[in-house]
Amino acid sequence: MLMKRFLLLLIIAFSLGAKAQVFNNEWIDYSKTYYKFKIGSTKLYRISQPTLASIGIGSTPAEYFQLWRHGQQVPIYTSIQTGAMTGSDYIEFWGQMNDGKADNILYRLSDYQISDKFSLETDTSAYFLTVNPTPANNLRLAPTVNNVAGNTLPPETFFMHTIGKYYQDKINSGRSELVGDAYTYSSSYDYGEGWSSSDIANGAGAFPFSSSGIRVYTGADAPLPTVKVSAAGNAVHSRDIQVKVNGTVVHTQAMNFYDYAKISTPIAIGLISSNSVNIEVNNIGIEANDRMVVGQVELTYPHQYDMGSVSNMEFEILPSSAGNYLEITGFFYTGPAPVLYDYTNNKRYVADITNPVILKFALEPSLSARKLLLVSEAPGNITAVTSFQQRNFVDYGVSANQGDYLIISNKVLGLNANEPVDLYRQYRVKPEGGSFNAKIYDIDELVDQFAYGIKKHPLLKAHRPGRYHMHAMYFPN
Repeated sequence: MLMKRFLLLLIIAFSLGAKAQVFNNEWIDYSKTYYKFKIGSTKLYRISQPTLASIGIGSTPAEYFQLWRHGQQVPIYTSIQTGAMTGSDYIEFWGQMNDGKADNILYRLSDYQISDKFSLETDTSAYFLTVNPTPANNLRLAPTVNNVAGNTLPPETFFMHTIGKYYQDKINSGRSELVGDAYTYSSSYDYGEGWSSSDIANGAGAFPFSSSGIRVYTGADAPLPTVKVSAAGNAVHSRDIQVKVNGTVVHTQAMNFYDYAKISTPIAIGLISSNSVNIEVNNIGIEANDRMVVGQVELTYPHQYDMGSVSNMEFEILPSSAGNYLEITGFFYTGPAPVLYDYTNNKRYVADITNPVILKFALEPSLSARKLLLVSEAPGNITAVTSFQQRNFVDYGVSANQGDYLIISNKVLGLNANEPVDLYRQYRVKPEGGSFNAKIYDIDELVDQFAYGIKKHPLLKAHRPGRYHMHAMYFPN
């Protein structure tokens, strides 16, 4: 007979610390029902009214909806602003795949992470939709008049755009010490650990980042481009890290042993005026068997308002107390007019397409630099959210939900009364089992509450308060 072994984590002697701590569940209102769904790609998403109706909230006033990701509220657009939606209405938002930002707290120091583009656990984000009847607390991307006819401003000449290469060739082990003839690695998340390039030997360069047709703006008012590089040593040797842009050395510095470097250096715009860029990161060392890795390479530069046939574009523009007027060419779209989302001011503008090849936007004043997203509203550019899991979270701050012998289990093993796990709980309650106040906790519930729904994320351990002991037990099936 096939035998399966299941691991139960038993956490005992659990006590709350005296000082305030962040547990990642601060965003939860335990009086509300949440509807969890997953996203694995960064793109434009919609939740239709018929889909909302399928989970019992189709008649909810549009202004009541609220969306969360990683403990932060996500601004959304609703096709009507107030009242009950009809069958053609929807919620729209820019969904993001999971990245490495939630991993950052795991490091001994936050600066040790050399790239947060990719998660160490999964590329899938968990989103949580809920109903909150206080509209003032619900973030919206508000429809805003695009008054092109009344505009008196000249067109903006450039925006700032970032391109880059984010290495995912291996998970670098990070800091180590040479003990005898063997390398002993740090058991904590230490500097240089995470996704990176393959090892770069002495005298070699990282697999270069190259891009062409980048449409650089080179006018007299163009700000200097900036190159950013993060890297780490991967051997007990001395070396220099050298950065080249289109064959010109723009930065050199020492990065010895397992040290890491985060370089940010301005470059002359003439270096990329050919509208192509090649960035090399070189290992300049003296030891034949030296190694280093690169986490990421980025270039931020002034970009013309020719978008180069893309259907989605993220970019930034400088603040202006008078507002901004944009004339955008080269943006690929079909069907409805494209939409510009201003995430700094939570506004939504529909493009003026009187001339279909020039998208025109008259933006209201902004005292802050704007983060903008231009999207095509073509059906093929929009992904529907159709699958949800209902979550009614348990408030572990309530004494009735607390215990002194905690059993973490899952639905596969069974969480119901008189199933094997509960029988073990019953034993621990009895005098012969220790007379504990034993409780069973669903691991999926804990992941959603304390790790933002990121499957198997170590945030559960990183935020567990107080002192505790861990025990592993195996149960044959």
